[in-house]
Amino acid sequence: MKLADCGSTWTKILDVESDSLEIITTREMVRRNGSPFAVATGHSAEKRCGIFKNELLALAEGGLSFVDKDDFSIVDVGGRDIKYIRFKGRKVKKIDWNLACGATTGVTIELLANYYEIDFSSLESVDSWINVTCGVFGMERVLESVSNGESPGRSVAEFIHGMVRNVFNFTQRPSELYLSGGFCDNKCFLDSMDKYCKVIPLGRAVLIEGLKNEIKY
Repeated sequence: MKLADCGSTWTKILDVESDSLEIITTREMVRRNGSPFAVATGHSAEKRCGIFKNELLALAEGGLSFVDKDDFSIVDVGGRDIKYIRFKGRKVKKIDWNLACGATTGVTIELLANYYEIDFSSLESVDSWINVTCGVFGMERVLESVSNGESPGRSVAEFIHGMVRNVFNFTQRPSELYLSGGFCDNKCFLDSMDKYCKVIPLGRAVLIEGLKNEIKY
């Protein structure tokens, strides 16, 4: 039995029997021919599973499994959107999903990193930032900055800092924030977020954890 979080750019697949997690591009997932997932969530999942679960519900249940505090905030920063949940007394207090302002910035950062061959494990955060209203305009600002003599690394770091500011404001400026998704592995993103609040990365399997309650034995 397999559970999957089929995001816009990356798909996380959990084999329940072996408890092994596979992370592949969604492009590769689409190309594979096989039986549908038992339970899945994500933009590319609805036609590829027996049971489909809303991403916010998966994030909420996964967050509660990972975090033992009564009151906390969790955000999932994906390729094309930002999902946010605030818990009070382990009950949902606020829930929000940003598909508009700041959209597709995760995908844009991947495109920029591939184009400029940037290694996020060594990219340092910076104090300056680019105002990021969407991925397209943000990319334009980076390209313009590089053409004017700025280094690609610094320009992308400024983009990431601008994205972090969006996330921080979107999540209502908490003092502590739990993070889900691929940006848990992005040192520049984490260091930039630390300028605003304490960030605790939970990894890329939070939504997968939120699917386990749907398993029928």
